[in-house]
Amino acid sequence: MCILKYIKGKRQETIDKSLDKKMDRRKRALEVIEFIAVAAICIIMYFHERGAALPDDTETLLKLGDKVLFGTYLDEPIEWRVIQLGEDGAAVLIAEYILTMKAFSAPDSGNFNYDDDGNSYWSVNETEADRDLKLQAYVRGSSNWAQSDLRTWLNSDRENVVYDGVGPVASAMCANKNGYASEAGFLTGFTVQEREAMIPTDHTTNGNACDSGPVQSIDLVYLLSEEELSWLMEADVSIRTEPTALAVEQDQTKWYKMFSLDFGIDAYYWWLRDPVPEKSSNCYYVSNGYTGVLLNEMEAGAEGVGIRPAVCVDTKKLALTCAEPSEGLDERQE
Repeated sequence: MCILKYIKGKRQETIDKSLDKKMDRRKRALEVIEFIAVAAICIIMYFHERGAALPDDTETLLKLGDKVLFGTYLDEPIEWRVIQLGEDGAAVLIAEYILTMKAFSAPDSGNFNYDDDGNSYWSVNETEADRDLKLQAYVRGSSNWAQSDLRTWLNSDRENVVYDGVGPVASAMCANKNGYASEAGFLTGFTVQEREAMIPTDHTTNGNACDSGPVQSIDLVYLLSEEELSWLMEADVSIRTEPTALAVEQDQTKWYKMFSLDFGIDAYYWWLRDPVPEKSSNCYYVSNGYTGVLLNEMEAGAEGVGIRPAVCVDTKKLALTCAEPSEGLDERQE
């Protein structure tokens, strides 16, 4: 009997030790699983705070011509097209549609085609403002991109944008409409993370007839130049485009109806940042295609031309969201 008790005791001791080992292994396994889970949560939270830019080589997933969403304008998401990709994750985007109609720059005289003495330069014949290039810019608006009201507005994240000169007030415009001096800067429609993902771009833009040479600027948001239109062709993105329903609703000039819709055309004009070289107040714009001409020119103080901005985004800092099919373009007020 003593021997049997001894044997049973040994068996029980062996079983207990085996159970203890299993419990230890389970405990260690649970500790490892817990550690991995905590580490995973920390990694997800880190990249979430960094703007959801998970290390998945996002920039290599984008293709030329892709549609993405980035930022808002007047509380509406902005749809963009990818027109350039860099090896460093930089992606150049252009708005798919015209977002608004605005003047390139208001004339510093504060009254389009009038000087400080009230002299008018409205005439079908040549006037002094056609010969005197400084006067021309003063009464019709300067075509210098670096000093333009439009560049100031596009690159401002302030609720109250500060302009040089009189600023883009409606009373200074060609038809006394579409003033934007009191409108919040374009960048107010972007989150802090989105603005931090924008890459400042150095630009050398042709100068106008009053400039001694090309003008330099560093821009977060900008207009394309004539030369950069080739990026759209390489990305198979249409050079001509139409305004959003919101842009048409916001526009007071109704030029879109007069110059496009009434001719059965959906496309509309949009500014480039290039000046017309022999003038000081004229800029180039992309035409609506009615005459077959790609570019035409307009006075900087003309407030009914479309704005189709471009930006450069670091996709390593912020993953870009693919856009759904566009809606609402058929709701334009005609």
